Amino acid sequence: MKGNSTRKNELLLSASGAALAALCGLLLYLTSAGDALTNASYDYLFRFGSHSVTNPVVLILMDNASFDEFHQNRDKPWDRNLHAQLLNKLADDGCAMVAFDSFFRNARDEAGDEKLAAAMKRQRNVVLMAEQAQIADPDFTGAEPLLPLQKFLVAATTNWGVAWLNPDFDMIARKHWPFPSPGPYPSLPWKIAQLCGAKLDNTPKERWLRYYGEDGNWTQMSYRFAFTQPKNYFRGKIVFIGTEPKTSLPNGDSDKFSTPYTRWTGAAVGGTEILVTSFLNLMNGDWLRRPPEWVEICIFLMSGVLLGGGLCRMKFWIAAVGSTGAGIFISAAAISGSYFTNFWFPWLIVVAAQIPCGLAWAAAVKIRRAQKVPAEEIEKAPEIPGYKLIHPPFGKGAYGKVWLAKNSTGQWRAVKVIYLKNFDNDAAPYDREFNGVNRYKPISDQHPGLLRVDFVSEKRDDCFFYVMELGDSLEAGWQQEPQKYTPHDLAGERARSPNRRLSVAECLRVGIALADALEFLHRRGLTHRDIKPQNIIFVNGQPKMADLGLIAEIRPIEQVKTYVGTPGYMPPPPEPPGTPQADIYALGVLLYVMSTGRGAAFFPEIATTLVDAERSSDFLPLNTIILKACHPEPAQRYASAGEMKAALQGLAEKLNGTARI
Repeated sequence: MKGNSTRKNELLLSASGAALAALCGLLLYLTSAGDALTNASYDYLFRFGSHSVTNPVVLILMDNASFDEFHQNRDKPWDRNLHAQLLNKLADDGCAMVAFDSFFRNARDEAGDEKLAAAMKRQRNVVLMAEQAQIADPDFTGAEPLLPLQKFLVAATTNWGVAWLNPDFDMIARKHWPFPSPGPYPSLPWKIAQLCGAKLDNTPKERWLRYYGEDGNWTQMSYRFAFTQPKNYFRGKIVFIGTEPKTSLPNGDSDKFSTPYTRWTGAAVGGTEILVTSFLNLMNGDWLRRPPEWVEICIFLMSGVLLGGGLCRMKFWIAAVGSTGAGIFISAAAISGSYFTNFWFPWLIVVAAQIPCGLAWAAAVKIRRAQKVPAEEIEKAPEIPGYKLIHPPFGKGAYGKVWLAKNSTGQWRAVKVIYLKNFDNDAAPYDREFNGVNRYKPISDQHPGLLRVDFVSEKRDDCFFYVMELGDSLEAGWQQEPQKYTPHDLAGERARSPNRRLSVAECLRVGIALADALEFLHRRGLTHRDIKPQNIIFVNGQPKMADLGLIAEIRPIEQVKTYVGTPGYMPPPPEPPGTPQADIYALGVLLYVMSTGRGAAFFPEIATTLVDAERSSDFLPLNTIILKACHPEPAQRYASAGEMKAALQGLAEKLNGTARI
């Protein structure tokens, strides 16, 4: 029997490790928490080699030396007479194609414009850059192409394409624009590839850029040297003409972007170089692709099972050596696979997250075996007359645990026990928690947005407890099996919503209720100090502020000595938390998290999917309220929670009037 028990225990440990490693991979893959590893997986594909191409491409750049030699000003457009001279030189040489990454939108010097248009007609195969303009309309959000001057468009036989890049938040361009491509109108690389005879599939596909080395796979020259090339140098070649940024530092010029190589070189490039990369991808059909989502999920599930479930069954030194070898093998397989098959996936999630997770579990199992740790004892709650507590506790925080409880009349309640030992036996924060709950209790039943406290015990040497009304449960029918009770908080509501974001209507409903509750608290001289999704509980569908221990009296800023709260929801330093203005800031961040689906750390960034989403025009007025509530200067925020509530109500009434919510 003992042997069977040991085997079951070993199987349980392996299964737990497998589940942990698989869950680690899936969470990083399916949430924004894994974006950094996903992006790095793409970037490091190019650290160890790149494809070569034979397309005769020449990139002519208006660089610093050319600006100086031709007496041009970077703050003004390039002289079109120079462009005309260059085009005539290319036409004389028999250049196959010319693409301008310069926007000829407005008329300038008439004689110079005529020369440039005539030179375009001589060259014949010219593709002009168009820009993308946002459509300003109160009823919808969109974009449309902004075309070159008609004179030049006619001269180029209507060959145009939008020169646009959509880098990620770290300014690295990883995807073809649009994504998926092609879009409703052609990109500049797409149009050039079409004219050059590329076989392109118009079915929208997600295409990732394949870079061709730090220096590209083309000939690059200064604009000033283009005129000195021997006759027929450009015959049969495809020429891109664009501007080189003033410096290669990854900030400054607007037409400057980072690439995967920026990670180790620190140098950025101009947008023209990325457009050339996109063109070569299309010409040679070697852009990068991702496997279907279900395939990637299966990879992370299998790697989690093998690593988390297998490493803990080995001797630790073997597990360490094996995990190192597995990391090297997976890295090599992913990099070479992308080179030969054009497919890539977020392999660093396995190497940098699942392998360490499996190894950490193996170490924990080894320590447990060495110490022969007995089964963990359930921490008992104090005896509470009139209440039956349901084990195990359904909630656990830094300072205590929360039990489901049933009183003598059959009513369900929540009981939170705060332990002195959880404060490292420091009486000061323990007293602060106790005093905060006691300050809150007398007013807790005076507003529908506050979680009611029915009873607070005396403060004992080891703990104290308080009894609260019970929030709704995410699980129906939990009363028959109380262990299934799961509190319905705002974090859980967000987790089960599409794209982890709530509708504008729901954001307004919750925001109005919480702003009203905050105004009530502030008028009674109290601040909440820890507003976040996990601390908003739904009771009969009504959102209420919970986690009461940090509630404190409002003090002048110079008297605020305790910095408590949750990073991301606290205002930026040097402003202290714990003030009414800090509560308003936290409520603004909470609305940002609810409405965008992003974490608090990303504020104020907005996902591009919101711009394309239906009814996104409803979100933009809400975002205006959020930005005001979270203004870096406290004086620029709403003067009170009541004023913020009025702004939210005004927006709700406006949207109700247009039948949007």
